[in-house]
Amino acid sequence: MESQFPYLLALAFVFLIFIVIPSIRRGSKEKSFLKNLKKGDRIITKSGVHARINEFDEKNTTCVIDTMAGKLKIEKSNTNTTQNTKKENNIFVKQIISKNDIFVGEQFSSISKIYIKEGANIQNSEINAITYDGFWEDEVKINTNKQKREIINGVPYRVIKFRHSVLTSQKDGDLFIPSTEMKVMTPTRGQLISKHPFFGSQYQTILSEQTLKTRAKNIKVRKLPQPIPKNFYGIVSEKFTVKTETDKTKLKTSEAISYKITFRGNGNINMLEPFDIKFPSSFEVFSPTITDKTFVGNNNTGGKKTFEYILIPREEGVYIINSVKFNYFNPETEKYIKISTKDYKIEVEKGKDYVSKDTSTTITNISLKFNGFSKIKNRTIIYNWFIPLFWSLFLLLFLSILIPYILSKRTIDTEESKRRKSTKIAIKRLKNAQIRLKNNDFDSFFEEIEKSLWGYFADKFNVNSSKLSKETIEDYFNKNQISSDLQNQFIKILSVCEFARYSPSSERFKKMEETLEKSKLIIVEVESNLKRK
Repeated sequence: MESQFPYLLALAFVFLIFIVIPSIRRGSKEKSFLKNLKKGDRIITKSGVHARINEFDEKNTTCVIDTMAGKLKIEKSNTNTTQNTKKENNIFVKQIISKNDIFVGEQFSSISKIYIKEGANIQNSEINAITYDGFWEDEVKINTNKQKREIINGVPYRVIKFRHSVLTSQKDGDLFIPSTEMKVMTPTRGQLISKHPFFGSQYQTILSEQTLKTRAKNIKVRKLPQPIPKNFYGIVSEKFTVKTETDKTKLKTSEAISYKITFRGNGNINMLEPFDIKFPSSFEVFSPTITDKTFVGNNNTGGKKTFEYILIPREEGVYIINSVKFNYFNPETEKYIKISTKDYKIEVEKGKDYVSKDTSTTITNISLKFNGFSKIKNRTIIYNWFIPLFWSLFLLLFLSILIPYILSKRTIDTEESKRRKSTKIAIKRLKNAQIRLKNNDFDSFFEEIEKSLWGYFADKFNVNSSKLSKETIEDYFNKNQISSDLQNQFIKILSVCEFARYSPSSERFKKMEETLEKSKLIIVEVESNLKRK
């Protein structure tokens, strides 16, 4: 018996700690709750009815409540919990911006966070999309499962970052960052389901929708200081460098040089596009290959961008590739910074001769040397060779006139062939653009549209690729009596392709569809105009 006494004592201790004391505490809380009830309090009855207390009886044991179904009289002890009429900041969202006074082209970050009070919970969150008017947005990849703990006014909160964007201002003035909206489902305690002696009371869980909003932010965007210097291409950065390199400085005509310009820094480097560089006039210059190794950081974009030009010298000599001069704006010092690269001396020796591009000329430099005949003394040999040679030349001359005459109508004009195929090639490229549209490949889509329109124009009007420009379009359209309205539409589509990367991300798919349809239509209309001539 004595040996069982410690076990009985331990069992009594467990019963006291886990059953008796919690039951006493619950009873004490319930008495305190009933005692503090007053008229106007919103309550939830034990049966789960939401109501408001209208009045108490004289003995203060029953009360009249207002419900959606009317007035009810219940026992005061049948009330369960009160609804706090004051709004508690158990859950709220906040938008944090790194700067609110910037220059055009300057970048800053916009971060949206949700704060959840410890003990509170949310389910099934839904975030509404935002359109940034006047800003170019680059989204930062975030992990929404990552949480941090912050203490606000002595209250601990779980903090989750759900949106992080790097914004680049595109125009000056007072601009606004719109508020972020998030819809969440918050669980609340409902009707009492059961009471368990060990696990306590069990209640029904009710999910209620709550819309959380951040405050809109005002951003003051200032114009860049005037006058804007030469060789400024829109870069706004606190640190920026440029470097050039070439793979050779001695070569022969018809050989190629690789000339690279590498830009490195932070800020809006991702928006830098190739600009006009003056190379020696005897160099054939191909469109640059762009290598983009930029990345989106916490407050701005950074990395490097390389433009690689392929140059082919046409004539021998010594040439100078002048240094690249570049200006960027530093928002911290509010000054333009000038940087430049070194010159390159290129020595070109005589190499392969180029075949003339004029294919209309015929080879006529066949010379017959009869000088050797003067050395032949034997008249018999002269006679034996001269007669066949004479008739051979006569026959050759006759055929040279007859064959071109017969085959003149069958001769394939390479220029005409290119014109005929220009529409087919353009349509094929538009089909490639449609594939990019389905894959939502934004940059490749507009690149295919540009290739389609420029290629169609070059082939249709036999224009060399080095002379392609919007002014050339106007010249050839006017020569071929194509309406000015079609000219403007053709040039407008090309401009849309050039500046498409600056359009807001929410409008990208719509713009891609519109551009594709307009490109198909403009090619058909140009063809119709040419056929009516």
